[in-house]
Amino acid sequence: MGRRQQEAGKRSAGFSGLPLRIAALIAAGSCLLTGSLGLLVSATSADQRLDLNRTIVLGRLDRALTVYGETSSVTGDGVALNAPDLPPELARRIAGGRVATQLADGFEGPQLWAAAGMGEQTLSVRSNYRLERRADQRFNRSITVLAAGTAAAVSLAGLLLAKPLSGRLRRVSRTARRIADGHLDARIGEVRGADEITELAASVDQMAAALQHRLRAEQRFAADVTHELRTPAAGLLAAAEILPESHEADLVRDRVEALCDLIEDLLEVSRLDADVDAAALEPHHLTELLQRVVASTGLPADLRVVDDSTVLTEPRRLERIVANLLANAHRHGAAPVTLTLDHGTLTIQDHGPGYPADLLTQGPRPFRTGTPERGKGSGLGLAIATGHAHLIQARLAFTNPPGGGARATLTLPLDTEAT
Repeated sequence: MGRRQQEAGKRSAGFSGLPLRIAALIAAGSCLLTGSLGLLVSATSADQRLDLNRTIVLGRLDRALTVYGETSSVTGDGVALNAPDLPPELARRIAGGRVATQLADGFEGPQLWAAAGMGEQTLSVRSNYRLERRADQRFNRSITVLAAGTAAAVSLAGLLLAKPLSGRLRRVSRTARRIADGHLDARIGEVRGADEITELAASVDQMAAALQHRLRAEQRFAADVTHELRTPAAGLLAAAEILPESHEADLVRDRVEALCDLIEDLLEVSRLDADVDAAALEPHHLTELLQRVVASTGLPADLRVVDDSTVLTEPRRLERIVANLLANAHRHGAAPVTLTLDHGTLTIQDHGPGYPADLLTQGPRPFRTGTPERGKGSGLGLAIATGHAHLIQARLAFTNPPGGGARATLTLPLDTEAT
């Protein structure tokens, strides 16, 4: 499994971001709703309690006014004539013989006042409002706890409801990544539901099927054309071999041989496009294999083995990768060419002008023209090497090191069971 697939798998494990975001949205909505309702209920309850107590103190004030009119005296708990601690605002409101009430905080706590103006005098009744204030506070705490509990319960429910939705989306995402990685036969299959996700899954499957059909048709066409070219190319090569020795004959033979090599490379590219499954990997040490490849190519290279750890690979494909990288280094780079093996990582370094900028950013592509300094070519060698590297689950990277030249780094999977 590639690094991108591993990172995607970690992201998709457990509760991913989508369920959490949905749960957070539900939690915010439920908090806003329950908070608003709680404030409304709390304010309504407090107003009703205050109105009830105002009715009570106004009744007491009415009785006190009746008694004062009959006896010119004040009696009763909290009843006072010209009370010195009467709130100034309330005193202003009752000027001119009006009756008013006010809830005010004092030294003894909250007090509910009812007062009436009588010319130069005032008659007032006050009632201790501490118990009612405490009742309001207890009610507010209860509303807060209820709102928090409701938000938590709704959030948990939203999280549990969103998880299946996220699972269906992850299934679509995993299949899309497999298709992007070249597994054109990957399909999402049946997705339960009758919503937009089901429609999306069906669309992805239809897209994958159409893409697979078109790419396979193009691959078959390219393979058929290339295969048909082998026969006339082989005939040309045979005819060129029997030409009388001359400078012109050498040029013809050279071009015909290049054409035959190009046709073979095209056939290999078409086979790589059709073979998307990873190769069967086996544990190997690489020193002897690299020595054999260098000898078979006949290209000078300095092989340096720092650590020959056991790696998992397929020797035939690895030999093809190294041979292509060596050929590219000598054809488009400059000597000396160095091969360094260190703990499953093989580095091929030349001292030429370096890789083109678009190759570094986009990767090898067939028929890349290259740069004037590095030379022109079909670009099939690096594309074939990249294809084989993908099949043996290796990473092939191309860089231009600060010291100059071009560097290809092939990282092979290590055999973790080797001792």
